[in-house]
Amino acid sequence: MHRPPATPVARGRKGTLGLTSVLLVGALALAACGQSTSGASGGSDVRKQTLIIAENEPPATFDPVQADNSTVDEVSIPAYDTLVKYGKGGVLAPAVATEWTFSKDGKTLDLTLRDDVTFHDGTKLTAADVKYTMDRISKLQMGVASLLTAYDSAEVVDDTHLTIRLKQSYAPFLGALSRVYLLNSKLVQANAGSDDGRQWLAANGAGSGPYKLAGYTPNQEAKFTRHDGYWGGFTNQAKDVVIRYLPQATTQKTALSNGDVDIAMDIDPNDWAGLESAGHVVDKADTNVQLYTFFKMKDSPTADKALREAITYAYDYDQHQSAILKGAGKKAAGVLAGTMACADPTVAQAGYDLEKAKSVLDAAGLKNVTLTMSYLKATAEMEQAATLLQSNLAKIGVKVELSAVTYPQYVEMLKSNATTPDLGMIYGFPPYPDPDSVLYLQFDSKFINNGQNSGGYHNPKVDKLVEDAQKLTDIEARCALYKEAQQTIAADHPSVNMSNPQYVTVHREGLTGYAYDPAHHQTVDVYQVQVG
Repeated sequence: MHRPPATPVARGRKGTLGLTSVLLVGALALAACGQSTSGASGGSDVRKQTLIIAENEPPATFDPVQADNSTVDEVSIPAYDTLVKYGKGGVLAPAVATEWTFSKDGKTLDLTLRDDVTFHDGTKLTAADVKYTMDRISKLQMGVASLLTAYDSAEVVDDTHLTIRLKQSYAPFLGALSRVYLLNSKLVQANAGSDDGRQWLAANGAGSGPYKLAGYTPNQEAKFTRHDGYWGGFTNQAKDVVIRYLPQATTQKTALSNGDVDIAMDIDPNDWAGLESAGHVVDKADTNVQLYTFFKMKDSPTADKALREAITYAYDYDQHQSAILKGAGKKAAGVLAGTMACADPTVAQAGYDLEKAKSVLDAAGLKNVTLTMSYLKATAEMEQAATLLQSNLAKIGVKVELSAVTYPQYVEMLKSNATTPDLGMIYGFPPYPDPDSVLYLQFDSKFINNGQNSGGYHNPKVDKLVEDAQKLTDIEARCALYKEAQQTIAADHPSVNMSNPQYVTVHREGLTGYAYDPAHHQTVDVYQVQVG
């Protein structure tokens, strides 16, 4: 789920992200990268065949084991294949796996693979590579491992057939495989070192996707070039893809207006209309993402449920929607976005009511409260929401000390309750469109201090409801448990559910095929884009 959703302005990313340093890939590749992307739109044929995407934050690694983070997911999508993927309407579709069958007890998954997939070095992808990838994730226990807690082992039947065994029946498992990027096992093992290839993969590719990593200039741009042996073939996709890291919305606007980039995902809402009138396309899409402020649940003033409840009534949700999102989004309707399956529309969600907030504080005898609050730097929705919350809480006598941090800093803070802020603002990015990806990953106690349970929320009833739901294949039965979990969480007030923003992307005229993917928030599936 990791760093931001999409706020319409600038974002921060959500997910469990290791702090791996990204290294230089190679001077020649980097030089080529700089040469091929220079200049504006009126230039060479090279520019016409290059798709350039403006992003606001670079990845901490190119190792796809950490692709639960959107910055890493974004650079993994061009370079790697997955077994399955989410298609239109959130339906799972084949990718490298053409067929799959679960056993009656839900503990065994048999997969049939394509026989025409080759890695970027020409090596054929086989079931042994799938097994290696799964086993590596299980061994490292980081990143996407949080999505695969039910994985036990894999058995290679032959090059195109594989059996995966689970510790228990786990209904969301197949969807979680959409975030498992398949590695060239021989190549990674040859460069494994003492850390299972983490350092090597931080700056090198080992995939079979439509594009291969060609160069990275830290904090500036990542370049990919077409893998001509890609099993899906090519029509009018770009020859080269560049992700250019431009942290400021104004810089992205200028680059888009000048033709220096083709797609920008962090344009200020105030500039949407002007860019649209100039011929650019402004794409607005509903998301499963929510912006939360999580309360620290232990050893903090916010351990008091009355204080948490009062704060939820003190926030001006309508102003957030109108003034911050500029209408590109909705008010949250609970801990689960309304676009998600099993979302319960009857869950109580606080509205802006200062008198109610004051009465709750008075009844609890709470006075002169001072709280610390962290939010992500250079994330426009968060910056404005943090200031608004600070102002709102001052009206009920609660002082908030704000601290802008980077996402890696935030992750480090959450590793210990002692350093967890009283209030932590972060996006929830569901890594796949299943309620388990929110209710389990963000609210199950097993992810306290080692995952996305940002405030240390712990309710054994919620843990049991969510974990029992994972074992059921009947969607109605699962939904009944998920809805009870939502009601229980709401009654505990572990978070201020601030917004359900749309994702807004602006791209040049003539570019076709771009579509927001709710299973890969804040990314671009470059293989689907036709450069025109």
